[in-house]
Amino acid sequence: MKKIALILSLLLAVTSQTLIAKERGGLSAANGKGATEQVLTVNINSADAKELSRVLTGVGLKKAEAIIEYREKFGPFKSANELTAVKGIGEKTVEKNKSKIKL
Repeated sequence: MKKIALILSLLLAVTSQTLIAKERGGLSAANGKGATEQVLTVNINSADAKELSRVLTGVGLKKAEAIIEYREKFGPFKSANELTAVKGIGEKTVEKNKSKIKL
């Protein structure tokens, strides 16, 4: 019984965090291949550095801050591939994260 309560409380915590992130407009959950598989996505034109670094594979806080600096200097990204113009982000990083990036 304790295990069930623990599992339910963990599930509730994860669900609550996802809902909070969705309300902020940075993260969303999209079902890819089934009800059990969720892919977190991030809007590279509105997310803060913490959200970017949490969702994008290979992007730490410094690279996420560079994304925001680029966005502020040159305006919103028109495509995910434009991220390669940000210092430290290459084609491989963009390719790994295509399913997680939204505009």
